[in-house]
Amino acid sequence: MPDIAPRSVSRTSSRIMVSVVIPTYNRGPFLRTAIVSALAQEQVGELFDLEVIVVDDCSSDDMSHIATAFPGVQYVRLPQNRGASGARNAGIHLAKGKYVALLDDDDEFLTHKLMVQLPIMEANPEIGVVYGQSVVTGADTPLLLWPESGPSGDVFEEFLTRTDDFLHPPTWLVRRELFEAAGWFDEQHRTMEHYDMALRLAALTQWKFLSGGPVAHGRFSKRGKWYSNIANGTNEQRLPRIVENALKRLPATPDAERIRRKARAAVCATIAGQRWSIGAGLESTRTYLLTALRAAPWLIQEPVVLAWINRVAITHACSSTQPVRAVRTFWSEIIESIGGRVKTQTWCPRRILGAMLEATALDMMVHSPRRAWMVALSVLLHDPHYWIEPARLIHVCRALLMKRDVGREGNPSSPPITA
Repeated sequence: MPDIAPRSVSRTSSRIMVSVVIPTYNRGPFLRTAIVSALAQEQVGELFDLEVIVVDDCSSDDMSHIATAFPGVQYVRLPQNRGASGARNAGIHLAKGKYVALLDDDDEFLTHKLMVQLPIMEANPEIGVVYGQSVVTGADTPLLLWPESGPSGDVFEEFLTRTDDFLHPPTWLVRRELFEAAGWFDEQHRTMEHYDMALRLAALTQWKFLSGGPVAHGRFSKRGKWYSNIANGTNEQRLPRIVENALKRLPATPDAERIRRKARAAVCATIAGQRWSIGAGLESTRTYLLTALRAAPWLIQEPVVLAWINRVAITHACSSTQPVRAVRTFWSEIIESIGGRVKTQTWCPRRILGAMLEATALDMMVHSPRRAWMVALSVLLHDPHYWIEPARLIHVCRALLMKRDVGREGNPSSPPITA
């Protein structure tokens, strides 16, 4: 529980109160913009009342003059740095609103956010959280509408099994009492704390995703916390713990076990993707996948994990003068990591090799069709299932021909290709 006593506030209005909580730490110029965006909400004073609470997480810079320059904005300075979770908890504890809107100090609300979200919450008491899209910009990022979509209703399972970070807290509007019921933000988490809270809220209430346009503006920077915590491995350590804690809420039933398996596979795929795009790339991702399979061999049967295995195989093959050998080498490493510990009726190592070679052939068809046909032929040599399943073989041939045609359309000056 936060260590700040709530203030007593006299209410003279019958309008609904919305509390905007802005944690801040050494970001004076951004903080000013964030406060302005909160105060600029359309229909404030008509549809709803607004309070803005700025929580200074013990900044080394003097931040008080920025917040107090705005009449009515509450400013609280924590005596010690507690991270984003601690600052949010302190602000929510002070909040007097029926609803809480979270705003990071380097983000902004668009002026229509609360005007759009509040009526939905009022009309649907079963919904505990409304969330939506942000427009994201940055020096290295083009204008991006994120995320494209999100689930609504009872979202706990989907939040657990969709661990790519698609939840942006400045788009949330939350019934205040749910934070206390969920147990506040976990101050042990210095990254992905919003995902941990989202899972705990999703276990308690329904969520509603609003598409059709952004309600917030986020900034992306490689110097920001989100990117740096992925690059330095903090996120990789924290994400599995968050998911495992959430999985403890599930009962001991076959369906719950299915969810556990799906969630753990999603974590594996998410970390592989982060290593691929932000970490050290190919070799780092390959090492992680082999380590993960050594610890949990059953992951080899999960489609989201197989997709990353195929991507690594494709990249190895495309950079090699002997693509089939490159794929076979990676496949041998996978089989060695598993060590014969996967024993089901559907498990077949040759099928895995065939799928890796098939994916490689399809990828190579656009840019290197001759080599693609060679790899495709090796599929028939290495995986006998293609011979006894004609439909599968026909599907692969059609897919290769379609890829070839796409390649020709993309480069009309290319000469005819023969196998």
